Amino acid sequence: MRKTALALAAIVVAGTITYGSLGSLLRGPSVFADELIYMDATRSVATGHAPQERDRPYGRGLLFPVAAAPVFAAMPNEIDAYHALRGFNAFLFSLAAIPVYFLARRLLTWRLSIAVAALSVAAPSALYSGLVLTESAAYLTGSCALLALLLAIERPTTRRQLVALGTCALAALARPQLAALVVAFPLGLGVRWLLLPRESRPGWTALRRLWPTAAAIGVAALLWLGALASGHVTLKDYRDVWTSYGPGSVAKWSWYTLADLTLYVAVVPAVIAPAAVLAHWRRGRAGSTRDASFIGLFLAVNALTVVLVAAFSSATFGGDRLHDRYLFYVVPLWLVLFAAWLDHGARASTRMLAIGTGLGVALLGTLPPHLVVHDTTIQFDAVATAVWARIRAIDPARPGVLRVVLVLAVFAALAAVIVARRVSPTARFALLVPVVAVFAINAALVWDARVKDADLKVFADNRPSTWSWVDRVVPEGRSVADVFVESGRCLPLNTGAFRWTEFFNERIGPVFRLGVPVALVTDGKNARIASDGVVRTLDGRAVTPDYVVAPPGLALRGQELARGALAGLRLWKVDRPLRVLNATSNARATEVACSEGSA
Repeated sequence: MRKTALALAAIVVAGTITYGSLGSLLRGPSVFADELIYMDATRSVATGHAPQERDRPYGRGLLFPVAAAPVFAAMPNEIDAYHALRGFNAFLFSLAAIPVYFLARRLLTWRLSIAVAALSVAAPSALYSGLVLTESAAYLTGSCALLALLLAIERPTTRRQLVALGTCALAALARPQLAALVVAFPLGLGVRWLLLPRESRPGWTALRRLWPTAAAIGVAALLWLGALASGHVTLKDYRDVWTSYGPGSVAKWSWYTLADLTLYVAVVPAVIAPAAVLAHWRRGRAGSTRDASFIGLFLAVNALTVVLVAAFSSATFGGDRLHDRYLFYVVPLWLVLFAAWLDHGARASTRMLAIGTGLGVALLGTLPPHLVVHDTTIQFDAVATAVWARIRAIDPARPGVLRVVLVLAVFAALAAVIVARRVSPTARFALLVPVVAVFAINAALVWDARVKDADLKVFADNRPSTWSWVDRVVPEGRSVADVFVESGRCLPLNTGAFRWTEFFNERIGPVFRLGVPVALVTDGKNARIASDGVVRTLDGRAVTPDYVVAPPGLALRGQELARGALAGLRLWKVDRPLRVLNATSNARATEVACSEGSA
């Protein structure tokens, strides 16, 4: 027990230091809309209020803002709070090693379980710990839920069911998508029942023991329907996911998502997956409750997660790209499956290897090359494609070459399996090396890309008063409107000075957009400048703030109070309604708002 505690502590400490250090290389927020939402929500909880996104209610998972609020409150200023939140995320992500270890320990030796725990923390999705996002909290709680679900499937006592339901609820509070884990329990239990020998199967009377799960699902369904009927469903940011997809597109994206998962786990575990699943299946048929329970959980969670991610990817908001950002929660299960197969001698019939290889070739050979591109924004959501995108970038004019490379990777994985099994009994563990190598390379590539994206010189120095220059001037309790102009000339200000000023200043509230949109910079309300210079929303109402942050070229009716950021943003105390003195239209605003030097 002592060596287990020491080994897990070493993993957690190493992960926290490593990811905390890497996170410190990011000069500021780079996934702006999401980071701003969670920064705002955490700040509002830390100050004793309900979670809030600037001037509107918060509509996402509650766990991170509530858990991170004490960290934020303990910091003396916004910059220190920002760094502390990223260190907190690094710690949360690394803590996932503990539930993953105990999950693996149901099937594996101590050493292999530690290896699986360490590999889970080394997953390239640890990139998200370097930002103010919810993925770290979700990875930890999701791993706890997987462990609790496995224990409940093995022996569905009332206590284990309640613990499993509780951990699933906690995971859903971190990321709502993880609510789907609840469904994995009855599905996994059904697979376990099917696999066990007929004489060992529980009878129909055993269904009575499932009353906690049935009651919880029933109550949750009633609450959800009631909230839906009343119009008080709060997860507004995810509405697009369940309103803009169809069965055909979900099926197509499920296939692509499986291909992405194959790349994530470095191909080799996917090639041996049919053999590994069959091995657990046979041991379950022979009476092994643990094997039957694990394979039930593995199949159920993977099926649910792949379909859920595919639904998101196929929706309008999915952006026609891969999203292993929402998929990587199943990676610990794949690592356990792979390690268990190695531990049992890496046995695989020619037929099973042929099936695994054929499926891998079909998945990767049909993956559209345009989904694997060297683009830091796309790579952020699909970290598994980083190394393959670099390979494609060598000859981007011939995307078909990428398909050839991916198919060759499948055959290389098959060759590695055959060689490792024939060399010596211990050589099979060398098959972990490709997984480690791919994890490391993808992690290095995506961290490097994110650090470069965040390498903006926005402020003159690192003093809190310089970064929070608006809060330093505006009285507490007053709000400030951001008014930025969307044009090519203003784009550098919008993506740097405006973003970071909004992020590090608590008092900034509503955001108004003028001009012709060239890129989605942040959430906000579209507005127009009328012929008399008054700024109005699209429904004709005049904008009436007390304070405004505006580009340097806009002259407003009122008093200029301060200038901030190297770009020279202006803070105004304005006369109501908001009136622009040197522009009587949005088109004119795009001409005068930003200097030529900012283009």
